[in-house]
Amino acid sequence: MFLSIFTEPLNIDGLKLLEQILRVVVCIFIGGAIGYEREIKSKPAGYFTFILVCVGSCLIAILQQNITADAMASIIENPVLADSIKVDQGRIIAQVVSGIGFLGAGTILHNRGTATGITTAAMLWLAAGLGIMIGTGGIYNYIIALVTVAFILPALIASRRFGAKLSKTRIVRRVRMVFNEDFEKELFDVLASMGVIVRKTFLVNKTKTGDSYNKESIIYFTIPKNKRFNDVMEALSSNDEILEIEEA
Repeated sequence: MFLSIFTEPLNIDGLKLLEQILRVVVCIFIGGAIGYEREIKSKPAGYFTFILVCVGSCLIAILQQNITADAMASIIENPVLADSIKVDQGRIIAQVVSGIGFLGAGTILHNRGTATGITTAAMLWLAAGLGIMIGTGGIYNYIIALVTVAFILPALIASRRFGAKLSKTRIVRRVRMVFNEDFEKELFDVLASMGVIVRKTFLVNKTKTGDSYNKESIIYFTIPKNKRFNDVMEALSSNDEILEIEEA
């Protein structure tokens, strides 16, 4: 009796009230689990935001199914309407997939060539997808949603712990440099010769000087724990090809 609530997602007379409530409750737990992980890390979107996104997506999916059920009931009662009543079962749900992008974009912050909040934005999109899955019903959808959350959250925690251990052996630095474009390849060779590992670079500005260009870039790199950052900066500052250099 209890399982039938999950295995029969759509009834021609509309979804049963108990089934709708259960779907919303499941979304509250799943959205809350994802949001709690973001909340304890003081991310832009936290506990309540993820619950609202997951539950909101679920309610829209339920609404779409109720509209479909009403249309089918009308056709059964009056078959003449079969050619005039058309229902797209994915139209309203599709708006969630695209619309959640605007909310996700609000969590991404840009600062001097760097972007933060991308993981939170992706998890908001995931929460919306899980809400849709649960809202459409079916025991397999519930299982997939629960397994997804059970895998994603431990993986995030494990990767964060691994990153914390890695940061104990290597120190990440962020430096702003201005150099001639022709010197770029040699610059990376110089960094490599000092044991410096370049993680990522962002081009801030590019200006023409004579027949060549000068690049202003933000460079992220790691140095061994036993190597002094000041020594690396002094070595780079003494290079005539590097016009400007400072810790960003």
